[in-house]
Amino acid sequence: MNVRHSRLARLVALTVVVSMPLLGMAGVASAKSKAGPNYCKNHPNSKRAICTGSSSTAGGASGGGTSTNIAVTVDPNPLIETGSSEIHAVIQVETLANFAGDVIDINSSQLVSSCETVNYETVANGLPPTVSPDQISVVLDDDGNATVVLDGVNCAPGTDIIEADLEQAPYYTAITTLTANPPVTTTPGVTGYPNPEVETGDTSGGVNGASGNSDVYAVFYVEDNPVYAEMDVEIGSSQLEARCGLGWRWEPGNGGTPVSVIGTPGHPAGPNTGPEPETTLDDDGNAVFVFKGVSCAAGDSTVIADVLAGTHDTFTTTYTITAPEPTI
Repeated sequence: MNVRHSRLARLVALTVVVSMPLLGMAGVASAKSKAGPNYCKNHPNSKRAICTGSSSTAGGASGGGTSTNIAVTVDPNPLIETGSSEIHAVIQVETLANFAGDVIDINSSQLVSSCETVNYETVANGLPPTVSPDQISVVLDDDGNATVVLDGVNCAPGTDIIEADLEQAPYYTAITTLTANPPVTTTPGVTGYPNPEVETGDTSGGVNGASGNSDVYAVFYVEDNPVYAEMDVEIGSSQLEARCGLGWRWEPGNGGTPVSVIGTPGHPAGPNTGPEPETTLDDDGNAVFVFKGVSCAAGDSTVIADVLAGTHDTFTTTYTITAPEPTI
């Protein structure tokens, strides 16, 4: 009887020992599967695909449905064209972190057909930005993310499909639909998109090149009464500019002149000390400014837009940057 009890005790002990690692693995898997929901909970205003349920497809499949492997979003969406029927937006691609260092191709044949010119911009290799007509290939960072700016001029209003393709196996594809509305009078104010934004880029090299360096891409829409059409408007944010140690750049729409400062290690770019970025309001009282920053610190920044006419209307908004992190 003692021998049988001893064998039984050893069997029970062995079962417990084997089960403990399995339970640990189950806990890790469960935590990983909750990465997306936790991100959305911590960023309630995020418009990333994982939080909005945006339609996308993966692996070249057809039809809708949210992909857990890859997603692409455009912000703002829908947007209102400004100036010469211009489109300015931020495109964010999200994949699993195990695709870090792979290349993503972003393109839209429909948008190319709808616009006189289409350009994509990235600061993954620093400032000035790299401009790529019609399509762009960028490297996913260590969190599986990549972001670029989209600029279109003389675009027909309507809907256009934007595609993001993983250029290495398993060759996943995600799509989203951008809706561009014709110019129209809107409510006065200044708004930044996407807000909050997760910075992208945390590798300076690799087989496929750099993914960037805590880069920020944002689009700010300034809207005022159309009585101020063709009047000058400027924008600035000493806080946002000071956050981006290796440089920042404002690109006004509607023919405005870009303003930028490039920093170096040990000599940060700092805030703007010269004239503010400036452009003219279109016939509906609207204007757009694109901001790009390199090596930016996370946090909140106040952005100020001033209309240089009439009662000199001033608008402010708070723009939030968060550090690179997995979003799917």
